[in-house]
Amino acid sequence: MLLGSIAELFFWFFWEFLLSFLLYTTGAVVLGIISFGRIQKPLYFPGVFNSEKRLAKNDFFSVYITGFFFYLILLTLIIWLG
Repeated sequence: MLLGSIAELFFWFFWEFLLSFLLYTTGAVVLGIISFGRIQKPLYFPGVFNSEKRLAKNDFFSVYITGFFFYLILLTLIIWLG
């Protein structure tokens, strides 16, 4: 039981800090490239990222989903071509 709780805590930590930062940053870059710079979302350092994420929930979510779909499409292309 204790091992399961530790594993769940580790997964939450990994998701909350590393993957959310990676997906947001990727989404911000993809939106900037696709819109030729018309949509500009701020890029944050990892230390500032969590506090800014809590302040702008709706704005964060759209960029986050864009990054998620980018990696989903990339994985689909790798599987399809491989």
